[in-house]
Amino acid sequence: MLVGVLALACPLTAASNPWKLPPLDGDLAGEILLGPAGVVPELKWAITLQAARPRERAIAFTVEGPGFKVRGDAVLDPRGEGAWRIAEAEIALGEWFSWIAPHVAPEFAAAAVGGTLRLSGAGTWQGGVLGGRATVSLREGKVDDVAHKVLLEGISVDVEISDLAARRTEPAQVFTWRSGRYDVIALGVGRIEFALEGDQVRVNEAAIDVFGGELTVPSLVMSTKRPEFAVIARMNGVAVDQMLFLLPPILAEAKGRLDGDVNLRRDATGIQIGNGRLSLRQGETADLRLAVKPGWLSTSLPPDIVKYFPGFKKMETGEIPIRARVLDVTLTPQGDAEGRTAWVHLAGGPNDPELTAPIDANVNVRGPLEELVKIGADLGTNSRLRFRGRD
Repeated sequence: MLVGVLALACPLTAASNPWKLPPLDGDLAGEILLGPAGVVPELKWAITLQAARPRERAIAFTVEGPGFKVRGDAVLDPRGEGAWRIAEAEIALGEWFSWIAPHVAPEFAAAAVGGTLRLSGAGTWQGGVLGGRATVSLREGKVDDVAHKVLLEGISVDVEISDLAARRTEPAQVFTWRSGRYDVIALGVGRIEFALEGDQVRVNEAAIDVFGGELTVPSLVMSTKRPEFAVIARMNGVAVDQMLFLLPPILAEAKGRLDGDVNLRRDATGIQIGNGRLSLRQGETADLRLAVKPGWLSTSLPPDIVKYFPGFKKMETGEIPIRARVLDVTLTPQGDAEGRTAWVHLAGGPNDPELTAPIDANVNVRGPLEELVKIGADLGTNSRLRFRGRD
């Protein structure tokens, strides 16, 4: 709908090389829909045209609507090529994502996205190629994707795009969040340093507060079209009690912190946990209560030993905790040479000075881990988190 006034600075004349943009002076205004009528609100646009100099077309424009504002300008030649600038752009993601996603990305239609997206940039339009630089920022963002079992809150990101034509950013861009959840795992503060170039994203480093400690991931490269990777993640100071649901059902309670490495792989089905090992730091201890049936220790020992060391029976029933000087948790979901998918080595004794009972034992697990630990029992095949032992 045209609501402005258009004034021609000079008449159009035929030429061997006709102009794409005639020299116009005046104002144009109207409305535009970025989606289905009645679903997406109309946006009001306005354009001011000037042709004060020969073969130069100056354009200033604005687009505004509910949760949407863009303001910019351009100086073009008669062929429609030249320089452009986005002085400011601000979009309320919560509103526009809910309107647009069901029509352009149905797989994310059930997701909720929030935050304010801001954009500015400048560059050229030459030969059908958009060049230049741009800055994109997001504050207090949120992603709640139930289908993919991802929740991130308090998102903050600034992306400096150094070359729009090459789709390349500056080397170290930072994406952070305040809290969240992936599947059944609660996430604390997260920070990812990354760079984009074409269809590739390079993660320089990533650190996430999880399990009461920190998980760090070294550099990796993946495709934006197929965001799949395989990496060895480092875990530092993780609390055993916060990881019990991911461990074989050997420990009922635990207090202590572990360090180690775990293989992680991501594909279209989600994240898969591979081989890994977590251990107590040298000189530290952990208090554990075993989740095993009575007789696990005592029936394998001579009666005289059990008689003189009553702490064995109390440890195996969980009546008293074990003070572990050594605690190694090893995951081999695809099975090791002995057919074990996991095993725990612990050494110590009762956490009671009056009950002596030295213990040094391995507890072996054989069989698919997803059928043994809570991740499999609670979530079944709908979980996005899996062990690599099952295809």
